[in-house]
This record gives sequence, C-alpha cells and structure tokens, in this order.
Amino acid sequence: MPENTNAVIEVRSLCKRVKDATGELTILDDIEFDVAAGTSVAIVGASGSGKSTLLGLLAGLDNATSGSVRLLGHDLSALSEDERARLRNGSIGFVFQSFQLMPHLTALENVRLPLELQGGVDAHEATARAGELLERVGLGGRMQHYPKLLSGGEQQRVALARAFVTRPAILFADEPTGSLDAATGHAVIDLMFELNAAHGATLVLVTHDIELARRCARRITIEAGRVVGPGRQGA
Repeated sequence: MPENTNAVIEVRSLCKRVKDATGELTILDDIEFDVAAGTSVAIVGASGSGKSTLLGLLAGLDNATSGSVRLLGHDLSALSEDERARLRNGSIGFVFQSFQLMPHLTALENVRLPLELQGGVDAHEATARAGELLERVGLGGRMQHYPKLLSGGEQQRVALARAFVTRPAILFADEPTGSLDAATGHAVIDLMFELNAAHGATLVLVTHDIELARRCARRITIEAGRVVGPGRQGA
C-alpha cells in the first residue's frame, strides 16, 4: 500500500493475538488502511468482531502482536508507554460508552482536567476554555454539578466537552451512544459531529449503530478480525 502523505493514521499488517485456554486466539488479522486528516470514519462490526480492540491499538492503549500503527507520523511500537501517553495527551480526544468521568470532580473540573494534565495552559485559561465548551454543549448551568447529579445524556455531553477541550487532532469514540436512549443518543451525536466540524478534527468511531455509521464519510467493516469490503468512501 503506497504511503499516504495526508494520513494521520496508517495501519500496516496489524495483528493481535492473545493466549487462551485452547492456545492462541487471533482477534485481529492483517489489518491495513489509512485515515486521512479531517475525515470521519466508522468502524463497524458485530459484537466480538475486534472493532474495540482495533480502536485501542490505533490509540496506543494496547500493543499489537505484529504489524504497525503510525499515529500522526509516530510509529507507536517505537514509543515508550510514557511517550505514547504524551502523544495522547497532546493530540487525542476520547469519548467512551461509559462516560468515564471522575466522580469526585465537578463537570467543570472534569473538562478542565486534560488541560491540567497536558500543561502549558494557565488555570484561568483552562477554566475559561472548559466553561466555554460546557456552555456550547448546553451545560452552562450545570458546571458545578458532580456526575452523579447529571443524567446519562448530560454526562456524555460533559465527556464531549472534555474530549475537545485540548483541541485534539484526532477524536476516538467507542460506542458513544451505547448507554443512552435513542433520542438522547441522537442529540449527543449531532453535538459530536458539530463540535468535530468546528474543530476540524479527524473522527474515528466504533459503533454497531448503522444509522450513526452512515453519517461518517467512510465505513470500515470488521468481520472475525479482518477488514471486509473496500471501506467505502461516502457510505
């Protein structure tokens, strides 16, 4: 596969195997694709197909058995755990199905946290940026609320604000509507695409929701650990 100079993610011959009671289980096998800057990609497949494992490998949260992932020009296998963490802190945003908010922090503090971990942003600017994003997602009046006092949809909107507060180059989303009812899920997805367009980030999401996948510029379908079909543009 020729080098794509516009790619922010380059995957080559990627395999993931794990030991189990019967020997070795192949989760992903010979995965190859590129993701261009500024596009949106849905990774789809049945439960157990390997799509969430693939997302973890793309983000450097897990190690491949063989093959390579280049993320924003960096070969993840050549980086230490600390170096991968710095790359994520500086350039990557995450949205998870289970929200993963810090329960002892307010909505404002949760959104501000990535900027504090990243460093280089003073406390006043961090608070201002976090507050601006919470206003944008409709939670201006809920900034001092703790997660347990927020609905599921509100918690996911806090998670969206947190994901975008560092102005990431890439947003990874793993089943972002999986814990929400249909109406709330649609509202959150509208917001995610709106924020993504405003920030010009590359969006890579894992979903079993075909309607959501159709909103992306491209779909990559995983079946039994392999990519099937061409990963259609505009599908």
